[in-house]
Amino acid sequence: MSIPMNERKDDIVYFLLNKIKENGEEMKEVSYTKEDFGDKEVTQEEVKKHLQFALDSKYLEGEIAEGDGSVWAMCRNAKLTTEGRNVLRKDFFKV
Repeated sequence: MSIPMNERKDDIVYFLLNKIKENGEEMKEVSYTKEDFGDKEVTQEEVKKHLQFALDSKYLEGEIAEGDGSVWAMCRNAKLTTEGRNVLRKDFFKV
């Protein structure tokens, strides 16, 4: 799923990738809720689109799954790829 540049929000991509990075190296299920995005004004649909973008861009491996009402998006078997780590380092200056 391609997100037009004027609709892509790099801060959402950062939150998605960073949460997986913080969860360690092994593949696991990672859930995203509104609280994961701090004070950012985001919608559930934006989070799902950006998660699909991160998967399509090979920033992470995994598969999108449905969560319960409090979970906005879920990624099963989530793992940050080398490309995803490079994006965090290069674009977001995080090591």
